[in-house]
Amino acid sequence: MRVRETFDSTILRDFYQGRETPIDREQDELNSRRRKFKNILENDTDFYLLHRCTNISAGWLSMLAASVVEDFANAPKTSEPLDEQVAALAFFSRLANDLWAIIELIETGFDLQARALTRSYLEHVDALICCIQDKELTKEFVRAVEPEDSNAFWHKYISKNKLKVRVSIFISEKIGVQNSKLVDILREDAELSGSMLLHPTVTAGLSTAFGNEDGDYESYPIFPTPLAASVGILRTILIHLFWLWFAMESLPKIAAGQWRSLFLTDALQNNRELDRFANIYSKMFGFLLDNQLLMIVSDSNEVPIAGS
Repeated sequence: MRVRETFDSTILRDFYQGRETPIDREQDELNSRRRKFKNILENDTDFYLLHRCTNISAGWLSMLAASVVEDFANAPKTSEPLDEQVAALAFFSRLANDLWAIIELIETGFDLQARALTRSYLEHVDALICCIQDKELTKEFVRAVEPEDSNAFWHKYISKNKLKVRVSIFISEKIGVQNSKLVDILREDAELSGSMLLHPTVTAGLSTAFGNEDGDYESYPIFPTPLAASVGILRTILIHLFWLWFAMESLPKIAAGQWRSLFLTDALQNNRELDRFANIYSKMFGFLLDNQLLMIVSDSNEVPIAGS
């Protein structure tokens, strides 16, 4: 406590010198951002719907991760978890956690940071889709525990869009259109902005300095403010979770692709709450598609786009 008191009476005191009620002001700034975000929700129907659907998706992924953990706990002590169970736990946990983070970043005005994290998010979705379709890939993923093994796995299977190509082929087969560029088109903007923001580029720095042209900034754009343009992040993520929904089919309870059921115990197989949530999740995508909220047709080239 003495160190803390010394810091407060010297460094922190000097930092706050000349400011009136600094703690209250910081809270006021946070409340102001919350009000801006609420205003966007109230006045932008697309943003409202996609934000709610993204929250539902994060809840579904969280339930899947928790259910796999519960199945582990209920399984006989002598049984070993399946490779697909271990992979599912790793993927669902990461996808849920990152999605909650992206939602929080958007709500509190960190649009650029949310875009940077989205690039990594799409790679994780790609990897999960491909693992479901490939038992050997799943096995390699599960065995890549050590940092050097994980790095080797990434370079072998993920770098330079290797998995994205496989996902594109998978979706082309699902929709019955050979050599479709749908996956590439619907993530082009996200990949471009993600690449610029993740690496030390002048574009990333200037984007932060000058902000989004549609932003309502009360101060310098380096300070966070919620943006209606963040709807493009939500749409891109939901599109790729839709591809994942395609790949999962009847998972987690029934085998799909090259994965067996993710539940080995009756408790999870008979869990009605999982069935209820899965039904809601399916209806959600149907609603988005029926109302042309998931994929938008561009007038110029008549191809679906993910939004800005």
